[in-house]
Amino acid sequence: MIKIVFTGPESSGKSILSSTISKKINAPLIKEYARDYLNKLNRDYKYSDLLKIAKGQLKLEEACINQKNKPKIMICDTNLQVIRIWSQIKYSRCDPFILENEDNKAYYVLCKPDFKWEYDPLRENKNNQMELFEYYHQDLIEKNRKFIIADGSRKKRVSVLEKQILKMM
Repeated sequence: MIKIVFTGPESSGKSILSSTISKKINAPLIKEYARDYLNKLNRDYKYSDLLKIAKGQLKLEEACINQKNKPKIMICDTNLQVIRIWSQIKYSRCDPFILENEDNKAYYVLCKPDFKWEYDPLRENKNNQMELFEYYHQDLIEKNRKFIIADGSRKKRVSVLEKQILKMM
């Protein structure tokens, strides 16, 4: 199974783009577990919540992988790379479970935040999106991950990605 992961800083279009691509190529979409988890939390999140979020994210992916009619491609709105980077930036540390369970075989789509930041009560980094983008970019290079950068308008991103993904099928 080919796993395509949308990654990058908040408000860079990951959720919209992953959902759009999922529908266009008729592939299952693994949503961001953190969003549901944090919306149900009746307090500020803390470091230990990131491990729970990581395990929840992996559970969603495993459910797709273990389907009887296993799809050829799986689209992930996020994965453990995002959780690791979030943990390292926010807490200057990361749980070993997250480090040990990152997917080094996935194909990554790094979303560039080259449009206006949109408010969301779960977002924290309005003023340093490009700095975070560079952090993600450098991380993908250093870990020798397969990736492309999605930039420009939504229409351009969808067109380029659809062509790239169809080549994999």
